[in-house]
Amino acid sequence: MKKKLLFLLMILVIPFVSANSQFDNWSFQIGLGITQPMNELKGDSPFAYVPKWTGYFLNYNYNPPIVDSTILYNIILTDSNFMKENYGVSTGFTLNGAAKVNIDKYNTLRGIITMGFSTFNTFASDKSGSSPFPVQNGYQTVSVTYSNSFTAFGIGLGLEVAPTSFTNIFTPYFGATFNFNFLSANLTRSYGRDSLKADIGPEFRIGAAIHGGLELRVSKGIDIVAGAKYDFGNLLLKTTRSGQQDFITYGKTNMSLNDDEGYYWSNLNDPNGVSKMYKTKSKSINWLSFFIGVNIYPNILSPKEKKK
Repeated sequence: MKKKLLFLLMILVIPFVSANSQFDNWSFQIGLGITQPMNELKGDSPFAYVPKWTGYFLNYNYNPPIVDSTILYNIILTDSNFMKENYGVSTGFTLNGAAKVNIDKYNTLRGIITMGFSTFNTFASDKSGSSPFPVQNGYQTVSVTYSNSFTAFGIGLGLEVAPTSFTNIFTPYFGATFNFNFLSANLTRSYGRDSLKADIGPEFRIGAAIHGGLELRVSKGIDIVAGAKYDFGNLLLKTTRSGQQDFITYGKTNMSLNDDEGYYWSNLNDPNGVSKMYKTKSKSINWLSFFIGVNIYPNILSPKEKKK
């Protein structure tokens, strides 16, 4: 039923748009702002301080070897909730741009092509402390520093409405786009100068975005813009890889986001590198951005001479 309604809507709208389209007034927007992770993209730091940790090992000082343990205090480890529950990122920056073209002669209805890049954890500090390190017959602590990041790059196609654009003074605007997103994350574990990264993605997802704001004409062909945008980053093509060969670990690249419900393997929080199976839920990777920017109208800045 939904497909039939969509098909009917396209039949009704396309001829109307084609008959009334102008496509003669292009504008280009660029903006910079703050972005806030939402839903399962946000969360506490993926690195947890543990007051007391017990590590088990085979003690070969005995014949036969016996299971022994080492107790360490105030250590830091990768939290096992990372990826299983959320991606543990915080506020960051966003850079976005758009090309817009009028569909009607008053520029109140526009077709838009958008491009955006968001990076998170901009203001988060690295986490340092002591970590368990396996040695012969036990564990000892070593100094370690952890950091993490998440990035999203997307290209969108959609429509925008600016109801008072014909005044050439100011107008509110709002719109929506269908987006093609590339999402990636990484964790870094550093022992002094030696470091290992767990690189996740980039992975392709299909999403959508809604946006709105205010345009204010400040000079001929130039607007100041302030607005907000909400991205639904992974509406379609979520996936979780359950094979043991797809385990999540430091020192590996192109790993899965594991954003769909299912099972995956990981050894991120095990000092011995032993993988465990985790069950994860379906996760929504969404973010909210606030930005300011400028609109430039090349046709107004450099109008073409009318033919005689």
